[in-house]
Amino acid sequence: MTLSKPSHPAGDGLPAVSRRTLGDVTDICDAFQIRTLQPQLRACAEIAQNQGIVDIAVLGQFKAGKSSFLNSLIGAEVLPVDVLPATAVVTRLGYGEMNEAQLHLTSGEVRDCPIRDLPAYVTERGNPGNVKQVESVEVRLTALAPFGGVRFVDTPGLGSVFAHNTQASMDWLPKVGGALVAIGVNQPFGEQDLKLLLEVSKHTPEVVILLTKADLVSQGQLASILEFTQHHVAQHAGRQLLVLPYSTHPDFEAMRQTVRNHVLREMAGRHQELFANILEHKVLAITGSCRDYLLLAQRAAQAAVEARSDLLEMLKQEQASLQSVKGEIGVFTRDLKTRARSGASDHFQAFRGEVQRHLKDSLRRDMAGWKGNLAKRRTRFEQWLEQSLHEEMSTVSAHGQEFLASHLMEAEASLQRKVRGFQDRLARSIERALGLTFEGARFHAELSNPRQPDVRVGKVFDSQVDLLWFLIPMGILGPLFDRHFLKLIPWEAEKNLSRLANQWADAANACIEGLVSQALDFMRQELITLESMTTMAEDRRDEIERALNILAQALDEA
Repeated sequence: MTLSKPSHPAGDGLPAVSRRTLGDVTDICDAFQIRTLQPQLRACAEIAQNQGIVDIAVLGQFKAGKSSFLNSLIGAEVLPVDVLPATAVVTRLGYGEMNEAQLHLTSGEVRDCPIRDLPAYVTERGNPGNVKQVESVEVRLTALAPFGGVRFVDTPGLGSVFAHNTQASMDWLPKVGGALVAIGVNQPFGEQDLKLLLEVSKHTPEVVILLTKADLVSQGQLASILEFTQHHVAQHAGRQLLVLPYSTHPDFEAMRQTVRNHVLREMAGRHQELFANILEHKVLAITGSCRDYLLLAQRAAQAAVEARSDLLEMLKQEQASLQSVKGEIGVFTRDLKTRARSGASDHFQAFRGEVQRHLKDSLRRDMAGWKGNLAKRRTRFEQWLEQSLHEEMSTVSAHGQEFLASHLMEAEASLQRKVRGFQDRLARSIERALGLTFEGARFHAELSNPRQPDVRVGKVFDSQVDLLWFLIPMGILGPLFDRHFLKLIPWEAEKNLSRLANQWADAANACIEGLVSQALDFMRQELITLESMTTMAEDRRDEIERALNILAQALDEA
């Protein structure tokens, strides 16, 4: 089955201009091997295939109320809401002639899925660590008819901008058409929210802040939070953003209607204009970056042989110094990974008492109904223990986002400084050699997901006592064995919490190593690109001039 098509085709001719410009920039980057712009090119190309449909991402911290907001907007409980992260996979919702959903797997396979079964694929409880390898979910709903022309994108919550399943959210940012950034009034606007706002603003001019859970505070408190958020955003983002309070509580219908009207009028009602503006915003940014590389090549072609030689020598020196940079990064990351491993143990063992209490209470209730000989009871206990431990570890694992946040943010911030310092050195050398101001491509890191909890149950008895079940009178000795089962709980809880801590530490360290690898690769690719642009400049003057003319014309038309 194929999902019913969106109700609105592509808009006016402006997106066509943007698409043509995108094609020209892609050809130019290919011709001149400008590798560091490839991620932005791929994102722009994907958006250009949207046929005029604007993707509105709902972004924000873990449990900020994103799924609840969308359910309220739809008027039905379509998206699951849970105490665990309720969104583990990017889910796109748009208008369709019937209610239907499809799963897009990482293998490329597409499967139909009843909407009632979505929790099994899009939640952390139903699909922990995305073990089912779902890349995204497409949902069509008749209830979204008033919002034709836009699709809403429910993204995994950002326990941190750099944590757990939130990689899907961060990877998706370059594809954002517009954004509703949810910030709960019970979660003060902090550094992570600001970082998200600044990042998403690079990819779209259409950003609105939702102050969710407004029913949790008084009117006076809400006014203060609203004023603080508006001031904080303007101060750090350099522009005013619309901030709308929101609540799903029955008494706040007027507040919901205000948000609904804004989305209907300013997003769905202007979707063709928005599509053109958003695509133009992205294409203009990448066109400007492409032009900067060509201007460098043009200036290198015009420069004296000595100036080009000086620049190439500087690039060789930077290439040689990468080994030193790698060593400096290695010292920092080794310390950070050591701290992550010790911190993981402290973080997860803090849940030991709570987990033990839950398991013991559950076991006492469950054992009351157990019947049969010792062998049957042992088997029943092992089955219960494995299932119950998995549920407890999954719940505790959700707190891994809190653990990862500070470590990965520290790693990412440090690497961003290293890359920026590297680019600043390049910029100074280019200005000295060619008299040209050059900024270069933007480094955007990607993270991998940790695995789901690995739960293992040890032996119930050191020897096969239950083989003698026919000699053991359970009516008399049953309570003795029940106490033995209860005594196993503390050890099993501690053992699996230790294993969970090690898994999260491994995940953190793997993410840190991945960030290091990407940063070093980015710097190498930037050097290769700049060296290529400099060495070929004199022989390809005419090609460079033609490419610059194409880009200049595109920028003039825009």
